[in-house]
Amino acid sequence: MKKTLTMLSLAATLGGTAIGTITSAATTIQAADASISSKAQTTQQQQFIQKIAAHAQNCATQYGLYTSVMMAQAILESGWGQSTLSLAPNYNLFGIKAGTDWTGDTVSMQTQEWDANAGKYVTIMADFRKYPSFFESFTDNAKKLRLGPGAWNPSYYSGTWIENTKSYQDATAWLQGRYATDVSYASKLNRVITDNNLTQYDPKATAVNKVVTTTAATTVYNQFNGPKTANGQVLPAGTSWKANKQITMVDGTIWYDLGNNQWASSATVKEGATNPSNPSNPGNSNETVISGVARVNYVPGYSIAIWDKPGNDRQFTGKKLLHGTDWKVFKRAVVDGQVWYNLGGNQWLQGKYVTYKA
Repeated sequence: MKKTLTMLSLAATLGGTAIGTITSAATTIQAADASISSKAQTTQQQQFIQKIAAHAQNCATQYGLYTSVMMAQAILESGWGQSTLSLAPNYNLFGIKAGTDWTGDTVSMQTQEWDANAGKYVTIMADFRKYPSFFESFTDNAKKLRLGPGAWNPSYYSGTWIENTKSYQDATAWLQGRYATDVSYASKLNRVITDNNLTQYDPKATAVNKVVTTTAATTVYNQFNGPKTANGQVLPAGTSWKANKQITMVDGTIWYDLGNNQWASSATVKEGATNPSNPSNPGNSNETVISGVARVNYVPGYSIAIWDKPGNDRQFTGKKLLHGTDWKVFKRAVVDGQVWYNLGGNQWLQGKYVTYKA
């Protein structure tokens, strides 16, 4: 069990559901590559960015990807939305072929594919996926990146997932040699991103050292976007927690990392402590700020209760800690001669059941 939520350690498993291979139309990519400018030069190109931004943001948020990278791919592979495959009524921005698993509409077009025996590109007819709009094209591409080419390798594009990267550049590097064989694919995507300031559509990450307080019962997730999974912990309303990172989404929503990729949303969390004066501190306690680890030392297989405060008038919080587990400690209190350890917020553990190490 991971224990890095600053108030009470919570178990969290990083989500990672999978991803997929994309077969692109070589002619579409080559045509775009030969004539593309990395920066929007015309009104049409500027309008194309505005047209696809919302679609890319929605899909990237849902599948845990970089909006900037998806937009750059669409620009690069569709030639700013001017390739025949990307125009109405096809709306295929990424040159994805129909494949045997595709049940939607298709369009047949000429494309070039590398013939290893001939040692050159040859022109063939191929069926490509056809979409009702750009949104479905972005969604299909996002699913491929998150869900994989099939059960044989669901993590094929895991290096593009936000939770596995530090920047969009990690994602573009992962795409090179996987999504496209072009040895300059990553640098081309990066240039499109920087020349058009596409990172403005990405979530903004900031390292912080602050306290946040829940305004309502708050579910903790294993990541801030994409296929979020609740880790089973719900933080009580009015409890305070330490945050070490915050992510500002494009819609203004902020997510706080409470330790080890355990995320809470600003929808039910606000910055600041519950009550700096700590009125719940009983008058007969002597609290001292400390920093260390408490190991529960009880009977193997059994657990010890967490209380809302030290002393006789305490209330059970509903949480218990198993023997042998380690927890970060922030305060020590002595009440009526008994030692108590604080695990963050209003969560106290009786010292007689703990082995403490500074």
